[in-house]
Amino acid sequence: MSYKLDGAKFATIEELIEALYPLYADKMSKEEFVKYVKENAVQG
Repeated sequence: MSYKLDGAKFATIEELIEALYPLYADKMSKEEFVKYVKENAVQG
């Protein structure tokens, strides 16, 4: 199963978090970003 967020697709949710967190680091903590991903990532 893959995960998509902001038009980017990743094989695992962990890969998505590691790849995209630097783009959000100035806006939220890592914990907040993980919560955001789990609420907004699309499985597919």
